Amino acid sequence: MNTQALIFVDSSINNDNPLTFNGQFIPDSIAQKIQSLPDIESIHYCIPESYTGKLKQAASVFTYSLTDTPEMWQQVFTQTGALHIIKIPADAAFFQSSILSEMLDTHIKYLSEFTFSYNLPSGYACEIISKSVLENPLANPTVQNSLCDIVKNNLNHFDVELYYKEPDLRWHRVNFRAANIRDRLVMQNIIAINNQTPAYELLQDIIDNHPEVLFTTPSYVEIELCGHCNLDCIFCYRNILSPQHGTMELSTLQTLLEKMRIFNTPYAVCFGGSGEPLQHPQFYKALELCNNEDLIHTIVIETNGIHADAGYASALASFTGNKVTTIVNINGHNPETYRKLHNADYFNTVYDNILKLKEILETNSKLNNNLYIQILKINETESFLDSYYDFWEQHNIPIILQKQNTYIGRIPDKRYSDLTPLQRKPCWHLRQDLYIVSDGTIAFCKQDIDGAAKRGNIITDDLEAMWKQQREHFVNDYKQNRAKKPNCSVCDEWYTYNL
Repeated sequence: MNTQALIFVDSSINNDNPLTFNGQFIPDSIAQKIQSLPDIESIHYCIPESYTGKLKQAASVFTYSLTDTPEMWQQVFTQTGALHIIKIPADAAFFQSSILSEMLDTHIKYLSEFTFSYNLPSGYACEIISKSVLENPLANPTVQNSLCDIVKNNLNHFDVELYYKEPDLRWHRVNFRAANIRDRLVMQNIIAINNQTPAYELLQDIIDNHPEVLFTTPSYVEIELCGHCNLDCIFCYRNILSPQHGTMELSTLQTLLEKMRIFNTPYAVCFGGSGEPLQHPQFYKALELCNNEDLIHTIVIETNGIHADAGYASALASFTGNKVTTIVNINGHNPETYRKLHNADYFNTVYDNILKLKEILETNSKLNNNLYIQILKINETESFLDSYYDFWEQHNIPIILQKQNTYIGRIPDKRYSDLTPLQRKPCWHLRQDLYIVSDGTIAFCKQDIDGAAKRGNIITDDLEAMWKQQREHFVNDYKQNRAKKPNCSVCDEWYTYNL
């Protein structure tokens, strides 16, 4: 059968720290488990050029530049003489050889060119590639994409087998890869339950009995920089706030950034809330503060686009890194449709700004593809939604079709279809989000728009203590003991997902 294994180090890993878990070097642990399998003839390693760890000295090691291209796989198959190669993530600390055996049996039985699992979390599953896959024209050696991605994006053009195994943990949105800090924390939490790595079959019971293992650190922080806006959109909740919110002091933002460092984990920031963030008098300073914060990996700016002009685009281009993503909320494709939704005549201004912003971002390769437009899926947009797509797609700008949030019934429900899943799952926002009101209030969640059920204030209170309080609410929600204020039982945002 001539099947061999390739323990693969991702391009984001450049040393051995992410490959060490609970005092063990993960590639060594994987190799030991593989050696007990009679069908595996030999073990090889694959590392990125930037990697400096001890696998560089392995007996059989391949090096790649950006990703595992068809050319790289051609080299691997040629030099190893293998007919089938099993690609295993080098940071898969929970790797289970019995799953590999089942996947390999499936691969051989059905004469597959490529076998993978679409329901197993990454870190338990592997990918099995046959040499014959390289004979497909789509696997051209000149293509610079990952061969595995090429196959997954063109399933109908290859002989592919999908491996499925219970339990299906996809709804937990968790993987088991030690190189990811939050995955690592979840794995450490799971091991602490019984002081051992569990078999995959036991994971669902462990999580159900100990849902706190999923709760780690905040990964998404929505910040209301400004409570003011020069639009009066028919779907906005700003007018029901009493009093309406003001602008956030830069000192409050600085305090938030400082207190987030206690978690020492990467997170995303969204400038959102009830107002228009670009109307903050010190918006660019606030943006600079977040851009310079090492732990922040993504900054999402939700804007009405009125002030997202050439100056805004130039400011983005001047920042180091590639953190900022702009989402322009524009519910129209001409002045008439725009006016009906936004109660103002800014369509031409916003339209010009979007095109100028796209032009400037495209000239800067690091910022390309960081612009989206967004429209609500409501009764008032249904009649022109096709025209909207036709109009904006000609400009090659990605479109986000957004579900309406009624904030637990506080504003009129304008949805023409309800996509809420029938089976209630634990709230994703309680598990990972923080919502910060302009005065520093830490709201219960993003539905607590006026902070009526607040956890405290970022200026005066202990963020770590408030996060532990949120863990308690997440665990209760998981066990279907939902909060009464706000009324989580009637909320339909529990299944929505940001980053």
